[in-house]
This record gives sequence, structure tokens and C-alpha cells, in this order.
Amino acid sequence: MATSEEIKEKPFHCGTVALLGIPNVGKSTLMNRVIGAKVAIVTPKPQTTRHRILGIHTDETCQMIFVDTPGIHKGAQQLNRNMVRIAYAAAEEADVLAIMQDASKPLDKMTKTLIERFADGRLKQPRIHVLNKVDRADKARLLPRLQQLQQLDPGAKALIPVSARKGTQLDSLLKEIAKYLPEQPAIHDPDWFTDQSQRQLAAEYVREQVFMSMHQEIPFQTAVDIERFEDMGDIIEIEAAILVGSERHKPMLIGKGGGGMKAVGTRARLGLEEILGSRVRLNIWVKVDEDWFDHPGKLIDLGLGTDNY
Repeated sequence: MATSEEIKEKPFHCGTVALLGIPNVGKSTLMNRVIGAKVAIVTPKPQTTRHRILGIHTDETCQMIFVDTPGIHKGAQQLNRNMVRIAYAAAEEADVLAIMQDASKPLDKMTKTLIERFADGRLKQPRIHVLNKVDRADKARLLPRLQQLQQLDPGAKALIPVSARKGTQLDSLLKEIAKYLPEQPAIHDPDWFTDQSQRQLAAEYVREQVFMSMHQEIPFQTAVDIERFEDMGDIIEIEAAILVGSERHKPMLIGKGGGGMKAVGTRARLGLEEILGSRVRLNIWVKVDEDWFDHPGKLIDLGLGTDNY
């Protein structure tokens, strides 16, 4: 971690890097690895990231402000449309575009379309293609994949294979990104690693455990509303409502004898105690809010509307 004095003594670069791609290519995992802290929740399920999350990496020569965006996907509900708009808005505002894909799988149609869209010249920011999960990829197919990307986006500045999970090649990625950041002072204090409030982190940590516990459509129709967050000095007290979109989902989430909710609460509390550095008393319950994910006003209240950015 750089100090304020070290930053002032050297020519400094600072800018934003939009992490873009379809769901589950590893954007949140990469950002967490670079930042060295869990600022974005991670699950194997698509649409885990729902809003713009900043992760701030500062060293002696630069400050990289990573913008973790929702996976670009198709969806008819208002929540889905908002998530995609947020991703494209982040791309328009960023200094560098890091377009990610899963190198362990064949290049899919949606990723190909996404690459072509960014390569069409409408956005002028430098583009870096990040081929993630190379630790799981067939090495014999990597060179043809790189050649395919060069054909799809000949104007890209770099094509970098990485493993966000293992940290492989992340130094090379950071060096490449740094080349294209504007020369300007740091925007954020060098001690900061995210712009999320403790309240936002609490909501995300609870939602992560809901996603990990539930199956099928239930995770995507749940949200977390923090109704009380109070730092009592020796303990932080949090009260959170888990919203579900249908009455039939409520007993599934609560579980037999309340076991489902107890497991979600325990895991979320332990994660929050680690990142907040304090004891946490977490009280959670389930609330039915029919079709919350398709109501623009409710999405804004939950921080999931496009007006929030």
C-alpha cells in the first residue's frame, strides 16, 4: 500500500478501468484478487453482481479504480435491463476497458457480439482483452483463441491470459493497464479499497449467502434490504430483510425449522465480522414483495435502478 507522501513525490497516473463481460467470467474474482480484499461477492451463479462496485488499487505510481459491472446478458425484467445499462454506462465513463472472457470454454456468441460491439469504434477508450481461467483451459487451444480475438478486435491494445483465481499474469495485466491511465493525482485516499459503505457491504454479504444456499430461480428473485445498521462501539447491530418475489419462495428460504435462515445468517455474520473488523449481531428475516424485480421505484430504493448511478 502506497503512502500519501510516496504518491506526491512521483509522476502519478490515475483512472478507471471497467471490467466487462458476460456473467461468470470472473470479473469480481479478478477485482478482489487485485485489491486484496473481498469487495465484491462471488458465487457460481450468474447475475451475482447487480450494480457498479468500485475496487481501488493504489501503489507508488498509479491508482487504478476498477469498476466491477453486472454481466451483460439478455433478460426481460426491469432488473435485468438496469444491470445491462449500468454495465454499458460504466464502459462509456471508464478510461480503460478490460473485456473479460472465460478461456476454459469455447468463445460463445454473446461474448463475440460484445467484443464486436466495443470494437466498432463508437467508444474510443483503449481496450484490453482478458482471457481468464487459463489454469483450466486447454493450452493447445489458447493460441488459436488469441488469433481469433485479434481478428475480431484488431485495434485492441493487448490480449492477456490470466487466472484471477490463482493470480497468474495479474502483474502483466496491471502493467498494461497502467500505460493507458491519464496522468493526474489520485482521486481516492490511498488507504481506501472500495467506495461501498458498510451498509452496502452488509447487504451484499447476506445476499451472497442466499445465492449460495438456494437453487433454481430463487436467488435471482431475492434482494436484501438493510433496515437498520448501527455501530454500538463494541458490536455492530444489523437488521436485514431478505425480499422474495413470491409467497412460495418464503418457506424454501427459511428451511425446515428455520435451518436455512440460520445457516445464511451465520455465514454472512462471520464474513462481515472479518471485513468490518468488529463483532456483528445480525438479525435477518424473509419478506414477500411481489415482483420487486420489475418495479422501477423499488429497484431505485434498493440501489438497483439506473438513477442510482
